[in-house]
Amino acid sequence: MIKTSTFILFSLIILINLKVYSQGNEYFDHNPVWLINSVCGVPAPCIANENYNYYVNGDTVVNSNTYKKIFRKGTGSISWLNPPPVAPGCISGNYSYATPTPQYFIRSSGKQMYLIPLPDTSEVLLYDFNLEAGDTLPLTYNNFETDIFVTSIDSFYTPYGYRKKFLLSPNSVWTTFLLEGIGHERGFVEFVSTPFDCGYTLDCFSLNDTAYFPVQGPTCELTLNIPLAIVDAELLLAPNPFSEESILQLGSIVSNVNLILYDVRGKIVRQIYKEQVDQIIISREQLSSGVYFYKLTSPTIPLRNGKMIIID
Repeated sequence: MIKTSTFILFSLIILINLKVYSQGNEYFDHNPVWLINSVCGVPAPCIANENYNYYVNGDTVVNSNTYKKIFRKGTGSISWLNPPPVAPGCISGNYSYATPTPQYFIRSSGKQMYLIPLPDTSEVLLYDFNLEAGDTLPLTYNNFETDIFVTSIDSFYTPYGYRKKFLLSPNSVWTTFLLEGIGHERGFVEFVSTPFDCGYTLDCFSLNDTAYFPVQGPTCELTLNIPLAIVDAELLLAPNPFSEESILQLGSIVSNVNLILYDVRGKIVRQIYKEQVDQIIISREQLSSGVYFYKLTSPTIPLRNGKMIIID
């Protein structure tokens, strides 16, 4: 009897451990895809409008934890909203891009999500979905407010289990709800509180090529219809990392060049326009240390994109 009880107890411990282990990264199973729209002044009334996907492509291990690699791809256009004349650098036209390297490493454990904002190796809390009505949202990578709280909890269907929808307090005029395992009304890693110069909307979330938010339907994944070699092409930026300035070499003289710099949350931090140039000097000026991304557009060349790092 003692041996039988010991065996049963041992089996239960194994099952519990297996269940706990299986919860790791369960939010990122079944090929999740986020579709987000952003409208940013670059600066206004010159407006950049983008639709872009976050998607999972592969794993990596950091400090003994397994993370999902999160990539980004999208389409966009830049337009002038005021009467003519159009300001220099506000070039109309459509572009497409896909990041050749991961934008984030993200993992889930139980009801929490953790993120490594590359090139850092230290993770930060992105979401905690262990929330009840009346709880205050914790401070996280994309939430800096201390007075947003959960008013009520609803749910929505996926074939892999129901997910919770957390309705937020009225003072949260920007984001009115969180979605378990997905993000919030305005995006995935985007700001929970009101951002500066940009607006975001989570338009769609899908699992295994079927959307489950806001309604069930086809996949949220964008089709870019451009050669991968062009999408992934990066320009020569040196030095990189840099502390004061770096030079972006274009390889030849290019007309009507528009260079847009983004921070890791997708906020546009600078726009540089040149009428005719073969290189662009990027000065640090007021930019803080960290990772930034650039997109370069011109009517005469395919879109180019890349990453730059500023150090102290």
